[in-house]
Amino acid sequence: MVATKQPISLKVNACLFDVDGTIIISQPAIQAFWKHFADDKPELEWDGEHIMHVTHGWRTYDAIKKFAPAYATVEYADECERNIPEKYGEYSVQVPGSVALCQSLNKLPKEKWSVATSGTRDMAQKWFKIINIERPSSFITANDVDHGKPHPEPYLKGRNNLGYPINVEHPELSKAVVFEDAPAGITAGKDAGCKIIGIATTFSVEDLKKLNKCDIIVKDLTSVKLGGYNSETDEVELIFEDYEWVSPDFQKW
Repeated sequence: MVATKQPISLKVNACLFDVDGTIIISQPAIQAFWKHFADDKPELEWDGEHIMHVTHGWRTYDAIKKFAPAYATVEYADECERNIPEKYGEYSVQVPGSVALCQSLNKLPKEKWSVATSGTRDMAQKWFKIINIERPSSFITANDVDHGKPHPEPYLKGRNNLGYPINVEHPELSKAVVFEDAPAGITAGKDAGCKIIGIATTFSVEDLKKLNKCDIIVKDLTSVKLGGYNSETDEVELIFEDYEWVSPDFQKW
């Protein structure tokens, strides 16, 4: 007899989402960008695959500042990202289940989700258009923060926008979760006082477990459903029909 996991649920006030690797699998497109970044810069010693791996979850500006500082301006980073969907978007697809989950969130009577991405506004908006998801009004991008991930600022802004800032004394009154695939974003979400839903699209389950910061790890978003919305408590229920790993304290705040 094959053992099956019992579904588990979590009631939350705010859902915060990364984009790349969490909603859309854009890594092949972004990897193509980094591979060709130095084509017109012969002075650079360049390994695009290595840089893509090291900087996943970073703002493009921060990655350029680290590996090609002579080109590190916000304007240039924005221009680079603006062109990625058009040049390489054919390689990108939704994270399985992400479109259905986001569309379910959009149908709630009150907005309960926010984006907090390291991508620029132009690129993130184009990804949403490519996979046909209506964007939430709280849409935090690299252009909206002074400090990118792993700094918690993006997720702090996202939860503040939804009306649920950190409540140190009573965390059960301000329950926020972060959907993330990358170590930088997971660290940012944890430091923003959120429970972390790790998504094993970019890094393996074992890699995510080693971070010791995820509260639950799922393969993708096909196993995450909405159970309903309670207007009295302003909570939405997330139901996890399957999962790769879960913390014993997952339902404690």
